[in-house]
Amino acid sequence: MFYMFPRMVRPEVCNKIIEDCKNNDLELAKVDGGDDARNDPDIRKTSIYWVPTKVSSKANDLSWYFLKQANKECFNYDLKYFQAIQFAEYKNGGFYDWHMDASEPDAKNNVRKLSLSFILSDPDTFEGGELQFWNGNRPMLNHLSEEEQELTRKDLQAQGTMVIFDSRDWHRVTPVTSGVRYSVVCWAVGTMFK
Repeated sequence: MFYMFPRMVRPEVCNKIIEDCKNNDLELAKVDGGDDARNDPDIRKTSIYWVPTKVSSKANDLSWYFLKQANKECFNYDLKYFQAIQFAEYKNGGFYDWHMDASEPDAKNNVRKLSLSFILSDPDTFEGGELQFWNGNRPMLNHLSEEEQELTRKDLQAQGTMVIFDSRDWHRVTPVTSGVRYSVVCWAVGTMFK
């Protein structure tokens, strides 16, 4: 299940975030975390920049606001803090195969609970790069009419859309076949589920 705020951020704001983040050194994204982090182009081909949490930025402010709002309206999880925001650039076949964002408990027994994906690019500037969710071989949107499913898929790709979901949900970004897809992702952390 995901919660979506379609087209909530104006294109000029999205474009400014892209410009600000691209001015930093991007690094090749790794898979897994901590000591096990590694580059694996069979799982993920993305360049990223970690937006500092102590810096006030539109990316931080907007992401954290919509994460809190979705939690209040839908999830009602006990959240303690937000992890650093990750700016992502997908180009030349860039993708991230099926994965969950869930984490191992930290020293205080906190885990990732909510994930956010914020689409920065105009969907007319790239092809592919679709955010998809896996639901045990059942279509995630099967409760909707075909027309509603198509509209929801378009909203998931729309510039300025925020998508919030449980960090334990399987999801992926399909390969970008042309152009460049920019997004921001981040995670809210809280005490481990019981």
